[in-house]
Amino acid sequence: MNLDIALAMVLLFSASCYLALGLRLITSKRDVGTAPMGALFVVIFLWVLGGAVELLSTTFYVFSIGRTGHFIGTALLPVAAYVCFREYTGRSTSIHRVATLLIIPLISVTLAATNAYHEFMWYLPIANQMGEFLTRPERWGPWFLFVHGPYSYALITAAMMALITHSSAVARAHRRGLFLLVAACLGPLAATAAYDFGFGPNTVSFVPFVFALMLPLYGWLILAEQIVEFSPLAYETVFQNMQDPVVVVDDQGRVIGLNHGAEHLLDISETAALLEPLKAIMGEEAPEVFEALETGEPRKLMTSTGRFLHVQVSPMSTTRASIRDGKVLMFRDVSDVEKAQAEVRANEALLRTLIDHSVNGIIRLRVPDSEDADRKELRCIFANAAASRFLGVDCEELIGKTGREIAAIASNGMEHEDAEETVAEFHRVTLVGGSMDTEILHKSNSSTKWLRMICEPFGNDIAITFVDITDGKAKERQMESMALSDPLTGVLNRRGFEREASQRLTESADDATGALLFIDLNDFKQINDGCGHEIGDQLLTIAAKRLRKSLRSCDIIGRPGGDEFVALVPDVTSEVADALAKRLAKSLEKPYLIGDQTLDCAASIGLALYPKNANTLTGLMREADQAMYRAKARCRGVTNLHSDDLLEKAM
Repeated sequence: MNLDIALAMVLLFSASCYLALGLRLITSKRDVGTAPMGALFVVIFLWVLGGAVELLSTTFYVFSIGRTGHFIGTALLPVAAYVCFREYTGRSTSIHRVATLLIIPLISVTLAATNAYHEFMWYLPIANQMGEFLTRPERWGPWFLFVHGPYSYALITAAMMALITHSSAVARAHRRGLFLLVAACLGPLAATAAYDFGFGPNTVSFVPFVFALMLPLYGWLILAEQIVEFSPLAYETVFQNMQDPVVVVDDQGRVIGLNHGAEHLLDISETAALLEPLKAIMGEEAPEVFEALETGEPRKLMTSTGRFLHVQVSPMSTTRASIRDGKVLMFRDVSDVEKAQAEVRANEALLRTLIDHSVNGIIRLRVPDSEDADRKELRCIFANAAASRFLGVDCEELIGKTGREIAAIASNGMEHEDAEETVAEFHRVTLVGGSMDTEILHKSNSSTKWLRMICEPFGNDIAITFVDITDGKAKERQMESMALSDPLTGVLNRRGFEREASQRLTESADDATGALLFIDLNDFKQINDGCGHEIGDQLLTIAAKRLRKSLRSCDIIGRPGGDEFVALVPDVTSEVADALAKRLAKSLEKPYLIGDQTLDCAASIGLALYPKNANTLTGLMREADQAMYRAKARCRGVTNLHSDDLLEKAM
């Protein structure tokens, strides 16, 4: 492979990359400048491709094809760059102007393709004495020297000047992108000028190689820097499109600039307002504006149409001496805000009245601004009369107390551990802005009350509502005791057990496990007949307490009747159920101390597993009942019993 072929391969690879980059921009989402910049890369593709064809050519015909591609690139690139850079800086180019700009380049391409007939673009010969084709002629033709060349350089200069002059009108963060684009154009521009003015060999066009070298830079600008996705927006564009009216005045109070919003507000055009005193334009009807100018503090004014405006003044930040002491006035229409605030104030007054006269206790908590971030503590900022009455503390004394102190006061009638748990849960939930709804027992000097404590976030605060549920709680306990509880032992009666146990089984997961224990007090009948019903009742009560102590709080215990108890033990394996049953058997076989009597009354226990032995409550009770009777039969007449003898599993 000779050098020409190797160099041509490099150019072909670069050309394909430029084509891919151009098509990617043209077909991508429509950001500002993407389509013109994509077209620019397609033109570069034609130029570089033409250079590759020139290197590979062995005949004048093939060389002419490459030469045509070369001139298409040189002719169209200035137009593409001009349109691209103008759109990139926010100035669109009409189709009519583009068509006009393309007249000379298209004539140049036509003349280049037919140059052999007229020599307007370059003079013959087309090859040197060694037979090598000339990529740069020995002499340029009149069209190239006086029309094509000056036109192309003028257009590319105008394109670059569009970027440079635009830099002063955009934010500093965007100027880097503009300067990068200018720098990326200088290399190919310098190479083209050197080529056109006779520097370098005339048998190889080196400009395509410059584009090949620039390919990584262009790829980095487009793909890594994403320069086309962040086109700079001129301050003037932002200024004129702001919805809020803005007026700029110099140190003498004269108007030196205003946007469209200010023109509408003041009913005057920018041309008529320039260098006019602000007082002459606004008159004496808006003293708040001039107070804001003097003090630098925001002011609020009402227009003749009843609209409310918020006026804010900012000093000019510029190094230009002529307007160094100027100021910017921004007017923001806050009429809707004022109306909303008035409605809020009215609603707050109404709400305050309703809260003060509410039958429910209401307390509002807030974290003070002075509180350390690591030791945030909610404190009471408001308490109504009902809250004071419920808690037995004056409203003034409640103000300033921490949320935990109030929760502790409210739950002082509960067991110590339950009260501490309630206070801890309250503190944990409210500090993260959560909600809480619980029932607490409060004791005061005169009464004991059941209160429902509802904590909910209220903006940045926490609102606590206390609802007196004492009467409802008493009725609820009475009804539940009568309907579902065994009045003697306090455990569920048959109805209550069947309801809760069935519900638990129904709500359990498909792969849930559990067990049902059926307990029978072996010698209860003899004790009840021999010692009396009162002793028997006490024994049943003690047995129920042992049941509750041996089993878990989540287990459901019931007394179907007589000397029998049942317990549903959910979410346990067979091994855990067996261990619970043995522990229960040991507990129930301990002597019963009733009055001055010590009584022995061991219990037989039948164990049925869910879902192994049955998957319904009726089936579990049947299997456990049968197992219990087998254990009872095995222990009948045996004096030295072990706990294992008292337990029988369902078959």
